Amino acid sequence: MYLLSLSCIRRRFFEFFVRTHWILFIAVITCAILHGAVYAMVGVAPWAIDMLYRLAYRSRNITRIQFPRVRQDTGETFAYEPGQYAFLCIPSISYFQWHPFTIASSPHEAMVTFYIKAVGDWTTKREASAMRLDGPSTFDLLVDGPYGKISLDLSTPTVYSHVVLFSGGIGMTPMRSIVNWLHHECYYRSRGVIPHVRFIWSVQEMETIASLLARDEPRRDSCLEVDEILSHPRNTNQPTDAFVSEVYLTRDILDEEAQNLPELANCLHIGSRPDVIAILREMGEEARNSGKDRVAVLVCGPSALIDDVHYASTRLARELKVHFDVHRETFEL
Repeated sequence: MYLLSLSCIRRRFFEFFVRTHWILFIAVITCAILHGAVYAMVGVAPWAIDMLYRLAYRSRNITRIQFPRVRQDTGETFAYEPGQYAFLCIPSISYFQWHPFTIASSPHEAMVTFYIKAVGDWTTKREASAMRLDGPSTFDLLVDGPYGKISLDLSTPTVYSHVVLFSGGIGMTPMRSIVNWLHHECYYRSRGVIPHVRFIWSVQEMETIASLLARDEPRRDSCLEVDEILSHPRNTNQPTDAFVSEVYLTRDILDEEAQNLPELANCLHIGSRPDVIAILREMGEEARNSGKDRVAVLVCGPSALIDDVHYASTRLARELKVHFDVHRETFEL
């Protein structure tokens, strides 16, 4: 079971990983009982209760891939916090496959949104199903969650005056949720403006940027307060702005897709990568000069990016005498 849990197998052959673990799990429990270890059933009970609950509740919790935060039929609200995730099941693929995905929208938005990138067999099947259709489609989606919580206290205004969010590729989804929530709290709630928030997104292909920023139809929300910081008219993306976005296109070239994304006009850097140490140094010095001693750093993306952020934070904490509190996330199962 340990060998089959290795990342190279688990991520690329998730269904094989799950099914072999089911078989081996049943075999281990059966052998344990045959050899007199009846107390092994104690560990089976919580799992069985959870499975029965999912099977019993699923018919009352059917939603869409992008669904209203408040259900029109029951008035039930899907309440969640920024940066959380949920387990999704698409019955048209399988009733028994549940996969974790980060909620990409922010809690104040009217629509709850997930992004699924084709990596393993289940997500590839989902992508193939979508490609068979010409336009947006609807399908049943079962949701179990939300789960998780960011490890930094961003809700209390006095804790952090400077916040940096690093994301790589599809790792942008939790950072997007958090930064849009912060923007909403600052300008549409009584929180007050944070002195400086920097949203850094490093991505290889223009296609990824277009996919995550594209809007198939006008937003159903009735006010600008849900708009992303990349497109909000309040943000000119100047260094003096409270919220600054930087998108780094590391490999691809600018094409006609970018012309349909005016959000990128003032923040796109082509053929370069973010200078993690320089960015954190600037934020640390700003915090120190304003009499603060803590900087919130959040990162989600490839392991190389996470390692760079962790190394830079540790190094600069000693150099600047400022605490860089790091929250890291990966999409590995």
